[in-house]
Amino acid sequence: MALVPKQVDLSQSSLKLFQKAFKPSKNKNETNLFPQINDRSYQKINHPMDSSQEKPEINLKQLEWLLELDKTTEDRNQSHQIFMENYKKIFLNEKTEKGKKNESDQVWKRLLKTKQTEIHKSNPQKFLAIKHIENSEDSDDNEGNVYEVDSHNVGLYLEKIHQKTDEIVDPFLKKLESIRKLRKILKKYPFERKDEDNMKIYEILKNFDEFLNVLPPIQRNDKLLLQRLCGYAQLETVSIKSTPVFGNFGLYMVLKGSAKPLSIPHLNQFFTKLRPVTPEAPENGQILGVGSCFGTLSHLYGREMTTRMFRVVTNEDKCEFLKISITNYEKIFKKISDEEREAKIQAIKMCKGYSSWPKHTIEELMEIFEWKTFLPNTILTSEGYRCPFIGFINQGECHVLRKVDVPFFNKKTGKKEKHMKQVVIGKLKETDSFGEFSVTLKEPMTCSIVTETNCKLGIIPYDKISKLDNITLRLLLQTSTRNFADLSQKYIYEKFIEQEKKKEWKDFKNCVVNDVIDKYGIVSGAGKYKTTSDAQLKSK
Repeated sequence: MALVPKQVDLSQSSLKLFQKAFKPSKNKNETNLFPQINDRSYQKINHPMDSSQEKPEINLKQLEWLLELDKTTEDRNQSHQIFMENYKKIFLNEKTEKGKKNESDQVWKRLLKTKQTEIHKSNPQKFLAIKHIENSEDSDDNEGNVYEVDSHNVGLYLEKIHQKTDEIVDPFLKKLESIRKLRKILKKYPFERKDEDNMKIYEILKNFDEFLNVLPPIQRNDKLLLQRLCGYAQLETVSIKSTPVFGNFGLYMVLKGSAKPLSIPHLNQFFTKLRPVTPEAPENGQILGVGSCFGTLSHLYGREMTTRMFRVVTNEDKCEFLKISITNYEKIFKKISDEEREAKIQAIKMCKGYSSWPKHTIEELMEIFEWKTFLPNTILTSEGYRCPFIGFINQGECHVLRKVDVPFFNKKTGKKEKHMKQVVIGKLKETDSFGEFSVTLKEPMTCSIVTETNCKLGIIPYDKISKLDNITLRLLLQTSTRNFADLSQKYIYEKFIEQEKKKEWKDFKNCVVNDVIDKYGIVSGAGKYKTTSDAQLKSK
């Protein structure tokens, strides 16, 4: 059916032409294009139109030509056929939509060619999803995966109703979908991307093991390093087939097309051993497809710039690669190392007694300094045992506890006995340290330390304290003190009594509140003052 809008803005001449076309003929022998347009049976039919659609523009010359068909053509059937074939031309063509990108079609055709048959047999729903993604446009308006497929499979339409079509379970499809999103983000220059875009790149790349294996094991879980690397990632396009790509200048990931390595190995992973003579790859060797990596993040000293090592050749036109250069990686790694070094020095200087230390002594202590985080209620050290490390509290608070003997009367035996209990005698906050005497002199701790909140500590393990020279060890003992070692037993007992009184008062308040709730039948969530009826209260 032809689409006729509700309201069309026309000039006076075009309105007259329309009135002439719809006006009933007085002469019975005269043939009109619309012979029964004023019939009541047709007037009763109401066809609602979508008000959200824009008003089309009318081609008046084409309209005048169609209205003259009655006069120029004697055969009514022939004029009607000509009108039906040409009436769409009165509406001017709308702006053309964004063209589909042939690059994505080529990627999907190549990667899914071998899998389409078996996927169609085992899971028709997944096959329809793949077909949809092949025809989808890589534009800003097409963010999700909506299965607009003409199918009799009811499951597709139920998923559309319940909005479950965005979830892709198959790992192969997940990988391809993430690569498509990655290409879309990398089309922006690094200085144009926002922090949200770099975070999306990080969330995608951390799922590729081949990419993470290039980094040392310590750096693979370094979120800050990976996020900053993603900020320097850029898109490199090779438009001509059989063009060499030199992997000795950085790390590459294939995003579109394929490439053939010219040497073994093609990727400098952390455990890769390089040979003095680069072996050539066989002719029928491995082909690097979408998601594969090649290159290195470390300089190849003693090799020429045009070395064959880590070099590949493109197998297709218009190949795209993600690139992280060695220069950017070393710059980021050096900057993070300097920031980490400065943070360790500041953590030591902030503690009491260490602010007056000379710079070279602090740097010696910083070389064996490590960061560690602890959850609440974690026992860091126990009274009477050697402390496992020297701790510098950078964030959080810790409770300091001492043991105390409490006498009580045992009703079963009829004798007085003693129980060992712990009392909180103080707190350790930021800028405090502990464990210097216990680790250095190998003596037991005078108190127990338990974390109250999430704590971030800088620690020096006892097995690394031997790396310090005698001057640093003496300075360590001179500037530190034993934590709460000078407390008298009278003070500790007073603290214990105060603690027990607070505990008894808290238990008493809880008992009173629970009795009131039970007596008046107060139900949690039923209102602050809502109670049961008077009859129920009297019966109780």
